[in-house]
Amino acid sequence: MKKLAKVYKGLQLYLWCYLPFFAGLMLVKLLFSRDDIYFFINGLHTPFGDWFFPLVTHLGSVAAAVVFTVLVFFFSKREGFILAGAYCFTALVNFMLKFWVAFPRPHRYFSRKIAEAINDPRLHGIYYVPGVDVLDNFRSFPSGHTVCAFTAATVLAYFTKRKAWSLLYLAIAILVGYSRMYMSQHFFEDVAIGSLVGIVLTIAWLALTDGKGFDANTVKV
Repeated sequence: MKKLAKVYKGLQLYLWCYLPFFAGLMLVKLLFSRDDIYFFINGLHTPFGDWFFPLVTHLGSVAAAVVFTVLVFFFSKREGFILAGAYCFTALVNFMLKFWVAFPRPHRYFSRKIAEAINDPRLHGIYYVPGVDVLDNFRSFPSGHTVCAFTAATVLAYFTKRKAWSLLYLAIAILVGYSRMYMSQHFFEDVAIGSLVGIVLTIAWLALTDGKGFDANTVKV
């Protein structure tokens, strides 16, 4: 409990901003259906968004995880190792959840509805961002990019001395999550739960590993 209390203290601002946000996401989910939320977001496309979100989504990729880990490792070996471990831990759990739940991604989900001749005119007006390879499998829940983004945001928010920076990390993670919905790669609940999975598992990892086997006299990022 002392270790969790220490992690909470380091993430207090970050968590108190995230929790009302997550509560709002759950309220939206209670009030609206999966399809209604998807089609609402699908109607928000703009030329700027079609350019911006395919770029920002890469911040939740494996390549970004490697780059961030190397950068953090440059400033602090201890924090770099912890970030790398957090990425691996949350990714492992996320992949297990994906294979266990096996929920179809939006493209496959709606293609099935079209094939079944579901009477919903919205099915024939789905917009896909030009140039984006839309995934079509049963690995939608939860969103891996979102888990990855919130893992990084949580670790960085914990270790930064300037706690105001944690709000920037949180905002970037939220943008990554939104990009997954914008690009029709995930549903709303995939992203919402992905954010929670990333934060909860990372908190557990920080409580388990911080201060163990590393030199505590390191440079803060």
